[in-house]
Amino acid sequence: MSTIRLNNVNKRFHDTPVINNVSLEIKHGEFYVFIGPSGCGKSTLLRMIAGLETITEGEIYIGDRLVNKLPPSERGVAMVFQSYALYPHMTIFDNMAFNLKLAKVNKGEIQRRVLNAAKILQLEPLLARLPKALSGGQRQRVAIGRAIVRDPEVFLFDEPLSNLDASLRVATRVEIAKLHHQLGNSMIYVTHDQVEAMTLADKIVLLNSGAAMLNKGSIAQVGHPLTLYHHPVNEFVAGFIGSPKMNFLPARFIGSDGEGVQVMLAGTQVVRVHVAAPAAAARDEVKVGIRPEHLQLCPPREAHLSGRIQHIEHLGEAAYYYIAVPGFETLVVRHGEQRQLSLDDEVGLFIPARHAHLFDAGGEAFARRAHETLPAPV
Repeated sequence: MSTIRLNNVNKRFHDTPVINNVSLEIKHGEFYVFIGPSGCGKSTLLRMIAGLETITEGEIYIGDRLVNKLPPSERGVAMVFQSYALYPHMTIFDNMAFNLKLAKVNKGEIQRRVLNAAKILQLEPLLARLPKALSGGQRQRVAIGRAIVRDPEVFLFDEPLSNLDASLRVATRVEIAKLHHQLGNSMIYVTHDQVEAMTLADKIVLLNSGAAMLNKGSIAQVGHPLTLYHHPVNEFVAGFIGSPKMNFLPARFIGSDGEGVQVMLAGTQVVRVHVAAPAAAARDEVKVGIRPEHLQLCPPREAHLSGRIQHIEHLGEAAYYYIAVPGFETLVVRHGEQRQLSLDDEVGLFIPARHAHLFDAGGEAFARRAHETLPAPV
């Protein structure tokens, strides 16, 4: 069983912390995605699991084996890199078979494994070609096939789709999801692309880049993609997951009742938020968070806020409206294209209580009420 456990893993380069006290358990067959801002240490953490980077402190187990001092070849992992790294003078068959030949696997077994991987990845018609005759997406499938033939316990992917164009990224992402379903191996995938993370992962591990060095390379939140989206534990997670990011509005706490919490935005507008009653005092500083798809355009008489449209991004089925609101940063609203709005139009904005989030002065999220209808944490 290819369970992966990280116990208090740390990595420092000289005195600079890169990975900070990471503990994690990835069960057999799970697909985990590491994501976070540039410099948060997600690729370094993957390389530590692979054995390509030493750890400073802590333990890494693959199955029942402590692998801290094992070389990559003995860890039962196979890694797919951003670069395809194919031998240009070898055929696709020979590229996929190369590591097996080095390991002195017999020819019959090599033939069987390569043909099986080629069938899974739909590479059978391409085995006699050289890499230069393949598209970028086909080359990446060859790189994945080279990993499959090793029959590893764990697959590790380090931003494998970043060199592909948009349509190939979508197609190859689907192939990787199908591959996980077919093989059932544990997979860990590093990406900066939120769409890849949200669509591929059983669980997302969001790492902190950390303005404070103590937070750098630590886990901000781990969980099902929709858990991070609908139930972020703090302002960092809420602002990182989702594109465009969540809108944040400074406010002051007024009080709470059976319907939730009341806060006051700049001026005199009172907004209700359906979160559990917090341990907060009147006039404490807080932040209201609302995602672009939940912030609503409305008539001025119903509005919590009003502003003017500065910029419009048309997507076809919807549009993003960037709205300048006095006293706040520019707010973003996602709205259907059927409503025709123009630059400099004045619009009203309404914040639905059940979709709003609330964060204290330290950025920690107030818990949502237990009976809320948003998807529950997994």
